[in-house]
Amino acid sequence: MHATGIVSGPVVGPAAAPRHASSRRRFPRRRFPRRRPPPRNELMTAIPVIDLAHARASESNRKSIAAQIDRANREVGFLTVINHGIETDLLSDVLSVTHAFFDLPEPAKNAYIGDPASSRGYIAPRARALAGTRGVMTPGDLVELFAMGMPHVPDEPYFDISNSGNNFHPNIWPAEIPGMERIWTAYYQRVAALAREIMSLFAEALDLEPDFFEDKIDKPISNLFANCYPPITTEPLPGQLRVGEHTDYGTLTLLYQPDEVGGLEVQVNGSWFPVPAIAGAYVVNIGDLMARWTNDRWISTLHRVQNPPEETRHLRRLSLPFFCQPNYDAVIETLPSCVSAGNPAHYPPITSGENVRGKTDTSFAVAAST
Repeated sequence: MHATGIVSGPVVGPAAAPRHASSRRRFPRRRFPRRRPPPRNELMTAIPVIDLAHARASESNRKSIAAQIDRANREVGFLTVINHGIETDLLSDVLSVTHAFFDLPEPAKNAYIGDPASSRGYIAPRARALAGTRGVMTPGDLVELFAMGMPHVPDEPYFDISNSGNNFHPNIWPAEIPGMERIWTAYYQRVAALAREIMSLFAEALDLEPDFFEDKIDKPISNLFANCYPPITTEPLPGQLRVGEHTDYGTLTLLYQPDEVGGLEVQVNGSWFPVPAIAGAYVVNIGDLMARWTNDRWISTLHRVQNPPEETRHLRRLSLPFFCQPNYDAVIETLPSCVSAGNPAHYPPITSGENVRGKTDTSFAVAAST
């Protein structure tokens, strides 16, 4: 670890191109100023490794790391976080029960399919096509999922389904996996606290007070997912990936990817690059709402999960993304530090709930039509 708390990553080459091209719908191109991304051979050095223990040590350390975060989010939209404080025993437990769930036979898992719009329970392979949120028409993604939302929802009108829509549905738990509810709930609470800490650093990186976002994420519609990529036993359809190219919907995503199977890729300068897993670390990327909030000062970067090469197609891949979504009624409008006379707001205001609902509906609708 360097004294600044930033550790440079290895330099890598571009990833292999997808095997098949997919058809695209044409949409009007947005026009906005954007900082030029880093050259291809500097991608991994542009993704800093942020040491949260260093950030917690002093105010000067915190300001230095906030500046590094600002630079990375302007250029590539990805970070790696170490010394986050989430216990290794808890990570081990959540992975263990999650593998056990995906080991269940298909009929048993299908018993826990929830309302697709609620992000609760089991979601079968090929049920979603995330590239559809970008106007790219592909077959359904080669991933099965399990998801939960806020645990212990308060019995208050704000959280009632009649007011909040699909955002606070009850969670769904498999009877076959004792302890899964307890372990997932404990993990959700720990990773949600980590997301709040990072949002505070984001506020400082944007020249705002550290608690600026706090009242906008105190009743969040955040979701914890487990993404299970089963072994590929038949040739994928044209354009079909484990997860198609997309940007995330919300403010930030915290991804724990413990395995060495790989597949996560990020697009920079028109080329795809692998994002390697660092043992014990989280990959953090910003989503569309944060790009919108910052008036495109920060970028929500296209990423995907590529199909593995022949020699590793027999392996399962498991990852745990936590999607930090603000309160459903939080109004997302350009931050005061990101607008000026020469750079007016690029977007009208939108609520967090409106944003995530539209993109979730699109991802399922595209998969259903293919």
